[in-house]
Amino acid sequence: MAIQSIVQSLQSPPHAAGYINACGLPAARQAIANFHGKHCHGDVLTLDHVIVASGCSGALELALTALLDEGSILLVPQPGFPLYQVIAESHGAQVVQYPLDPERNWECDFQQLRALVNNKLKGCDVRGIVINNPSNPTGAVFSKQHLQEIAQFCDEHCLPIIADEVYGDLTFGSHTFYPMAEIAWELGRNVPVITASGIGKQFLLPGWRVGWIVFQDK
Repeated sequence: MAIQSIVQSLQSPPHAAGYINACGLPAARQAIANFHGKHCHGDVLTLDHVIVASGCSGALELALTALLDEGSILLVPQPGFPLYQVIAESHGAQVVQYPLDPERNWECDFQQLRALVNNKLKGCDVRGIVINNPSNPTGAVFSKQHLQEIAQFCDEHCLPIIADEVYGDLTFGSHTFYPMAEIAWELGRNVPVITASGIGKQFLLPGWRVGWIVFQDK
């Protein structure tokens, strides 16, 4: 069906070969907003909350480029996807890894995370924290309670969340995927969430380099 839609679009006027808004086609951005907006509980996302990018990797690059400056710090999971560090260091920023606990289904180790923020990084320019759920490479799917704990921690420390959810909904058995922005919404929307995803993984179209970021912040 996806291939048929592309073929139909290419063959239908106006011709598809041409420049568009740098943030993406309005119809595509609205469709993405509708998909993520179903978790908004009465609030409505619009196309102005969405930027289309070249895959989820390109979306992460846009988000992190906007957040980071030389000398700033980004918290990233360990073990985790190495691209976060590559992007951060390309802007002269630094990553600090926070541990995931293998004894607790690879959830965040809040004891060590608090020690990092309250001691080692106290007074430093920490710009945000990456939450990758479902996780690459561990495969962990965070529980709703754990995501609530993350949101509360970020509220306490004024940390925006970069939610890498490109594997969203790819779960098995009894595991349920909960979008980070949905959790933040339920807790009062005090934590800004920048969600990154794409059709390659979440919509099972590997190789189709279409991704996006969605800004959800009151």
